[in-house]
Amino acid sequence: MARARGVPGRTVVRRHVLRNALGPVVTVGGTMLAGLLISTSIVETAFDVPGLGSLLVQSVTAKDFAVVQAITLLSVGAFVLVNLAVDLLAPLIDPRLSLHGEGSS
Repeated sequence: MARARGVPGRTVVRRHVLRNALGPVVTVGGTMLAGLLISTSIVETAFDVPGLGSLLVQSVTAKDFAVVQAITLLSVGAFVLVNLAVDLLAPLIDPRLSLHGEGSS
């Protein structure tokens, strides 16, 4: 409709297409990023790269529960922070998603 009214293509993409498409992309991207943080243990173990993932696998093998709990806490904290950032960015990207519900006071 905007193109029929003579609005330039860049403006149509920026104001109409990106505004509606960016929300789901950020949500899925944030979830995938959090999943990548968790799956490092598999990659580090497979390629014998030293890091938190391989430390986690070694600690599970050695039954070092304190280290396993600490790494799990860090992983869950990173997952929660990424999801929090995505949830806080969603209303900024799409103003129709407000932090306040319609029925709240």
